[in-house]
Amino acid sequence: MIKSRIIYLLLTALVLLLSSCDKESKLSPTEDLGIVDMFSPDENADPRVKTMYNDYGVWVRTYFSSIDELTNAILAQDALVAMRGAENLEEEKVPEVLNYSEALLSNVSEQYSKSFFPLEFFYVKQYGSLYWIYPVKALGRSRLILMWPNTTDGAIPVTDPVNHYYQDSVLASEVWRKLGSMIVARMEEPLKEFVTGGKAYDDGEAYEKLGNEYDKDEKAWKEENPDADDEDEEEVNRRPYVIKYKNAVAELCRNGGYITGGSSRSFEGDFSEWLRLLVMESYENIKKDYLDNSKPRALKYEILIKYFKEYGWDIQAAGNKYRTEFNKYKASLPSGD
Repeated sequence: MIKSRIIYLLLTALVLLLSSCDKESKLSPTEDLGIVDMFSPDENADPRVKTMYNDYGVWVRTYFSSIDELTNAILAQDALVAMRGAENLEEEKVPEVLNYSEALLSNVSEQYSKSFFPLEFFYVKQYGSLYWIYPVKALGRSRLILMWPNTTDGAIPVTDPVNHYYQDSVLASEVWRKLGSMIVARMEEPLKEFVTGGKAYDDGEAYEKLGNEYDKDEKAWKEENPDADDEDEEEVNRRPYVIKYKNAVAELCRNGGYITGGSSRSFEGDFSEWLRLLVMESYENIKKDYLDNSKPRALKYEILIKYFKEYGWDIQAAGNKYRTEFNKYKASLPSGD
């Protein structure tokens, strides 16, 4: 097993060296040297898998023969899960993950996907074990691993495989955040106009300071109210220290051009949250909740829309569609769900 792992890593390193440096090219071996292309489906693969690979440059994988095959990616290795183990996707679930992948990729331009998306979506039944289970895992910048059915906290069961991408907003949010980080890893440098459109990133210093103040205020309030019930969420949200904290974080975001307080840490976090928002939310809601009350966010929005359109991607159209489909799904549920 050790020998095979070493051989795999050596081949992977060679693949990387032989790959084109053009950011629009996928990392793959040079054909004229006769090296087997390890990062694309073979000729006997499912036609839907081959179509997604040809159109978007993403190989949707659903089976691994050894744990090393799963946990070794280009310039990345998951030693912890290699020890803990993983389980292959159940065969009857393969059509579901193909539906999910097709739905997600259909909302991205082929040019952008081929330029910045990971090489692989790898679906498994379980990734890791015990306390080390990862429902959605970015392995380097080349492989996104997803458990299916997915166990992300808040994710819903698959009842409509064709439309599950539009129905499970919790899973979609987590996937797009991970994709955002992987996309940033493929960029030659951060988007300068976007970065300068808001406040400089501070490694989360301002955000953490607000968190520390919250902890102090909470402690003082509870000393004065020892019998308070923390299980009553509505009552908790009415507490003065909670309101103070939420208002302070909202102000940090408005002034800095961020979507969340945590986005103030780095370009990676900021870009990832913006990506998730744009591809999953309507312009009407984005304008109302984020743009009308913040000039830095309005500027960053315009910069990102222009950036994605340079790659043929009308990302706001994708967001409008997601919101429409999600609203249809919510309206179909029994009242109270």
